[in-house]
Amino acid sequence: MSSLCVVILAAGEGKRMKSSLPKVMHEVAGKPMVNHVVDAARPLKPQRIIVVIGRERPQVRGILAKDTRVAIQDKPLGTAHAVKAALKDIPLAARDVMVLYGDTPLVTFDVVRSLYDFHKSQAASCTVLTTYLDNPRGYGRMLRNDADQVIGIVEDKEATAAQKLVREVNTGMYCFDKEDLLNALEHVQASRKSGEFYLTDAVSWLFHHGQKVVGCVAEDAQEVLGVNSQKELSEAACVVRRRVLEAHVAAGVTIADPATTFIDPSAQIGAGTKVYPFTYIEKNVVVGRSCSLGPFCHLRENAFLEDGCSIGNFTEIKNSKLGAGTFMRHMSYLGDTTVGKKVNIGAGTVVANFDGKNKNKTVIKDGAFIGCDAVLVAPVVVGKKALVGAGSVVTRQHHVADGATVVGVPARELKKKNTKRSRQQR
Repeated sequence: MSSLCVVILAAGEGKRMKSSLPKVMHEVAGKPMVNHVVDAARPLKPQRIIVVIGRERPQVRGILAKDTRVAIQDKPLGTAHAVKAALKDIPLAARDVMVLYGDTPLVTFDVVRSLYDFHKSQAASCTVLTTYLDNPRGYGRMLRNDADQVIGIVEDKEATAAQKLVREVNTGMYCFDKEDLLNALEHVQASRKSGEFYLTDAVSWLFHHGQKVVGCVAEDAQEVLGVNSQKELSEAACVVRRRVLEAHVAAGVTIADPATTFIDPSAQIGAGTKVYPFTYIEKNVVVGRSCSLGPFCHLRENAFLEDGCSIGNFTEIKNSKLGAGTFMRHMSYLGDTTVGKKVNIGAGTVVANFDGKNKNKTVIKDGAFIGCDAVLVAPVVVGKKALVGAGSVVTRQHHVADGATVVGVPARELKKKNTKRSRQQR
């Protein structure tokens, strides 16, 4: 474990989101924004991750992992005030404090690691994470001297015409020496215009009192910019989705049309699998090697496909496991079902798993053949190499024996004729 403590500021009201939901709870690719930031910081193995939330936003606490500590900012009085709210929770043994923001879902572990590594290598009092923007309007500008040393940060509205030409901006993310941070926070004064306490003033105080302040540049500006509107939320979701798809492609998955494919970041897909257009894969889905998915395929939460499965168009699978080599090619639904190996699920098959109160289980064993438009009313078991005829309805608790053939509504077993006895009767 490092000597680092991470403080994530997540108390902002997010008025530009125009939503009653706290800003950091808005999801990007199926996960709340703040949890993207927590996940980026966690691999640093800090002594503690503290998330600062507003008193009027207690619901944020409910989406945070158990390994995070929550601090409450009583009033929205600025970034320095928010950091102060976390001070009592910073471990005594921590030597450095990293400050991140809960509305930066595109931040990566590589970014926060580079910030921490640079801070330690420079033995700095404060390291400011910066980046370069073609249009830096609205952002604080980094001021450097001829020796490229950081000499200050000027807010956009207070910058001179010359300073506004500076493209290097302050991302608002920092790494501080803990003792220097504590000292600086005691000297931050409220802004005369807003009455808020700004963390940039702590940085300026450190510089003007002879402490070493350095800037660490994030090469990809996209990774460090915040989300402040629904438009920016959608743009961030597109970035995360593209990253997920690129990672799968790099691992040997073929994605026919990235523009129409959604894969949750938690999903696992084996090499050699082909994903066709308009496929939607939700969280906690596992797909084996050399499978075929889509087009128009929907794998819902907790779907598990073993190697060589073929799932075709207009199909939906929820909370179900399919054995290796199973086919389900057309217009079918499986819910709460365990399917064996080399099973054929015919077009239009439906597992009726919900009885109005409970989700019931279905088992389809190895080698079974389910005919077109069959309905299996759960709970029910279809035995090994059994055959369910087209259009049949297997009613609840009417299990199909191994090797049996059932047909009709309700489905009944076809009895095999005794050919020898029939000949004797003639």
